[in-house]
Amino acid sequence: MSLFLIGDSIKLTLLVLLILIFVDYVYNLRTNNIFRRIGMPGPAPIPLLSAAGLFEHGLPVLKDEQWKSARSIVSPTFSSAKLKAMHSLMNDVSDMYNERLLEYADKQEIFDIKTINGQYTLDIIASCLFGVETNSLKNENIILINHLKKFFTLTLTRIFLLFILIARRRQCLERRNDFIQMMIDHEEEIKDQEVGQQSKSLRKTLSDKEILSQALVFLAAGYETSNVLMSFFFYVMATEPVIQEKIYQEIRQEIGDNEVTYEKLNQLQYLDMVINETLRMYPPVLRLDRVASKDYQLGNYLIPKGTIIHAPVYPIHHDSEAWPEPEKSYLKAEKAKRHPMAFLPFGEGPRNCIGMRFALVEAKLGIVRALRLVEFERCGKTEVPLQLGKIIVLNSKNSIFLRVIRRSQ
Repeated sequence: MSLFLIGDSIKLTLLVLLILIFVDYVYNLRTNNIFRRIGMPGPAPIPLLSAAGLFEHGLPVLKDEQWKSARSIVSPTFSSAKLKAMHSLMNDVSDMYNERLLEYADKQEIFDIKTINGQYTLDIIASCLFGVETNSLKNENIILINHLKKFFTLTLTRIFLLFILIARRRQCLERRNDFIQMMIDHEEEIKDQEVGQQSKSLRKTLSDKEILSQALVFLAAGYETSNVLMSFFFYVMATEPVIQEKIYQEIRQEIGDNEVTYEKLNQLQYLDMVINETLRMYPPVLRLDRVASKDYQLGNYLIPKGTIIHAPVYPIHHDSEAWPEPEKSYLKAEKAKRHPMAFLPFGEGPRNCIGMRFALVEAKLGIVRALRLVEFERCGKTEVPLQLGKIIVLNSKNSIFLRVIRRSQ
């Protein structure tokens, strides 16, 4: 089934794709002019290409009633029940991930954690969104970028074949617990439902092109962010062995050798704390963009309707007012005492990241199953501290080399 996604007609730049659907060059220029007009100092614009084609129906670029309608349809896809249905697909990929880690352990091989995490997240997202098995974890000798080029290359023929796939799902000729199937199931579920007075103006279904557009958006946004989270997390494990041991002990106590279910993942409170701290220290998305829906007076400044507001996530997460010692670990910090906007790894408000629950389940499953089998250690090639590349998505400038050893049960 992956044949229709293979080709070499476009260049892949995942870092650009993540923000591509939010901002285009014209808006950035306009924003900079607005800064000058209202007398507020502001940063120079970053020129980017505008998003078009299949991405034009994605949630990030929709507005007002179109966005509200699409969001109401897509949101249930990431409910607890739907994520549990995808759990078996994630487990299959996690099995391959663990096999690779054990191979590294047995060979005493140093490896780049970013590479294997990229393969893990690509395989899970491809499987859970499109029902496509990329198997990049099984083909470790093939450069990951080639897998990504194949997946992101959509010629007219392959797009047509993807529409055929959706049509076959609609006709119940094939079925799989992935994103596309759940979107189609949603349409069937609401056919017999009465539409309430309040929601009569909202469409209850999406076209095939709109379904495909949402899936591509989640692919572009989810791949790099999940990879970044897991890579920085395992870097923390290797450089903070005491924290790694505490997480391991929590896993043994709460799960033991039993199956790592969706419910069990939600019981690991200390793991959640460490993941959140990793997201604070290393937020995958460096900037959030919002549009003023009306004129707004902010102190001495009037923010005109239509102004694009940039929220700099990394500076906020390292602001000494919210975090007196930004580079210090805040695992036990009291959440109630912090400003609610001091922690924004997935955005905030109605337009927060709708796929954050999927990303966290994907990451936590890989983390928990891996830590039960191996212990992560730094090696001679581990860069401490890491040099960070702050362009669009936060990442390390260089490879994150680690090693793993089998745990003795």
